[in-house]
Amino acid sequence: MALTQHIGVSAETDRAVVPKLRQAYDSLVCGRRRLGAYLEAEIEKVAHQRALGLDTPAGARNFSRFLATKAHDITRVLAATAAESQAGAARLRSLASSYQAVGFGPKPQEPPPDPVPFPPYQPKVWAACRARGQDPDKVVRTFHHAPMSARFRSLPAGDSVLYCGNDKYGLLHIQAKHGRQWHDIADARWPSAGNWRYLADYAIGATLAYPERVEYNQDNDTFAVYRRMSLPDGRYVFTTRVIISARDGKIITAFPQTT
Repeated sequence: MALTQHIGVSAETDRAVVPKLRQAYDSLVCGRRRLGAYLEAEIEKVAHQRALGLDTPAGARNFSRFLATKAHDITRVLAATAAESQAGAARLRSLASSYQAVGFGPKPQEPPPDPVPFPPYQPKVWAACRARGQDPDKVVRTFHHAPMSARFRSLPAGDSVLYCGNDKYGLLHIQAKHGRQWHDIADARWPSAGNWRYLADYAIGATLAYPERVEYNQDNDTFAVYRRMSLPDGRYVFTTRVIISARDGKIITAFPQTT
């Protein structure tokens, strides 16, 4: 029922938005056509100015006045075209609020972490999950993610949620498949990090907020997001790889890479 209502509201928004899109498009096309036709006509006029007799002082003065007048006219047409283009852009920008009102568009709630090395860092508490996956939709932690774009896919800035999940995604998957990797990094190569979850909290947050590389996998519609992690003295330690859904930013998995 909720999905039906959401689709109905979305359809109403689409019907309201279509006229604005048409107005913006028509304004842009009209401006370009007007400018093109005007410049073509003026070029044609200039081509016929040979009759002015430019080899005489009087002809040269007349042609100079002609150019001054045309320069003024062209400036006026350019200003009008620019104004129409700006008006069209304003109409397009006004569409964002219409779609966000029915659940589309970014609504980030979690601020990005400061782009600083791990120490000092105050990790947030992760919610506990039952070991057998009885609560896959429980939110463990919400992270901010920057705008993502790779190949033909893009995702606006927003929130990436780490759910309890199961053996295929979320915290339970990370614990089962990559918990040892995180523990070894935290214990041996970054002892100041303490609990591996503290290190993972910082690494995931920094990677999603300040990605250095983004790849898109069309087979499962996901982004792979990467960021190098270094000690305060600049020494490289590992690279974080976070896999998120390209549809809603949900965190599938996250793990450190040292090679």
